[in-house]
Amino acid sequence: MSQYQLRVYTLRSPEALVAYARIWSKHIPGLAKHRITTHGVWTVPATRESEAPRLYALVSYQDADDVQERMEAYLSSPEFRADMAGFALGQILNVAESVLRPTTDSPLR
Repeated sequence: MSQYQLRVYTLRSPEALVAYARIWSKHIPGLAKHRITTHGVWTVPATRESEAPRLYALVSYQDADDVQERMEAYLSSPEFRADMAGFALGQILNVAESVLRPTTDSPLR
């Protein structure tokens, strides 16, 4: 059974959301090299209820892998640095990470 993680990035502006969505498409192959599978990436534009735009990414790790160790390996990789070139990290206001535990009837296990 895989370990799933929902990653939620809160961005500074609609322009930052567009730019970071492009960057996430670059992240997918680099993450895979570090045994992190991307299942989907979604954007939520700013609304009156939610003033900041968000990007959601659902990723998974192999069952025996340490989630933090895998992510730290990717974040310190040349692939990550290349993906982020030209993007100011200050455009990301917050990153929330949730490890998701599938129910027994979940199609994703």
